[in-house]
Amino acid sequence: MTVWINEEKVFSLIEEKKPRGIVLNAPGGLLKQTRGLMDKIKERYGIPSVLVGDSCFGICDTVDNEVEKLGADMALHIGHNAVVQTVGDYTYLIDAVDDVKFDGVLNTAIPLMKEFHKIGLVTFSQHLNELESAKATLEDAGFEVKIGRKNNLLLGSQIFGCDFSTIHPLRNEVDAFCFLGQSEFHVVGLALATGKPTYMLDPYLQEVTNMEEAAEERRKRAILAVYKALDARTIGVITGLKEGQRMIGRSRWITKRLEMHGRKVLQLAMREITPERLAPYRDVDAFIQTACPRISIDGFTFDRPVLSIPQADALVRLMDGKEIGDFLERPKWIELTVGLLPRRR
Repeated sequence: MTVWINEEKVFSLIEEKKPRGIVLNAPGGLLKQTRGLMDKIKERYGIPSVLVGDSCFGICDTVDNEVEKLGADMALHIGHNAVVQTVGDYTYLIDAVDDVKFDGVLNTAIPLMKEFHKIGLVTFSQHLNELESAKATLEDAGFEVKIGRKNNLLLGSQIFGCDFSTIHPLRNEVDAFCFLGQSEFHVVGLALATGKPTYMLDPYLQEVTNMEEAAEERRKRAILAVYKALDARTIGVITGLKEGQRMIGRSRWITKRLEMHGRKVLQLAMREITPERLAPYRDVDAFIQTACPRISIDGFTFDRPVLSIPQADALVRLMDGKEIGDFLERPKWIELTVGLLPRRR
């Protein structure tokens, strides 16, 4: 089982664009392969390259703004594929594909899902190449299998940790969802966003996991945080500084609504939102961050409520005297700004 980076695309881009310097970033699991790619670039072309060592969790985490600062003129974002191939002025998205097969874990899953007839098949970018094979296997076992349609950002049945828009329309057409891959991060989001039974098919451990318990735990925590924030008198509204997370308009809208309901608001901006960075603001009772929703949904270590955009919407509904609603059951938990960045010059 090997994860391989689309090096041919990289070499073709270098030969076409002839950059004087390259900046790269990649998720933690691909750092070894990315360093190997850097060695090949240096050996083939003699071009200096710099690996940005900050965390990288998705397509919202590109480093387009760092290119000129580092004396380069091209950025390679490794491992987060999408319909779009370029982001901003300098960044190209480079595929990383895992050659692992799902035959074994699919055979394990089939008897466990016999109560369902219609299955929605979902994955992330590294396993998109296995969708059709998995679909055929499940259909041979008697299931009706549905694949989500691609849109202006995501490929068919592909999801991000905050964007489930390709498969969300299927939630009323299927009995359950199957996620191909080993990522609780993605599959818990899938379960929460659709409200449907959801199974993770892990091809490495050959395990099938029903995500109901994990999803329900996060749902309850998310609801509890909203009700705790309802008592807050001073609320910090945090705008993310990462390139795909600058929801300035959303932060301003939330600030206005909070102030209308008599709350004092402290506007903040941060690249990394962690308990340590929030610790100095002891007079702030709760926070709302418009960067990555998973910071709030999965972040159990904060000592005060730290709400995501969906939770903030629920909070405003409560302040308006309305029901909280199923605020996590939506196709997107955030509107990525990658498509709004300037196009390449």
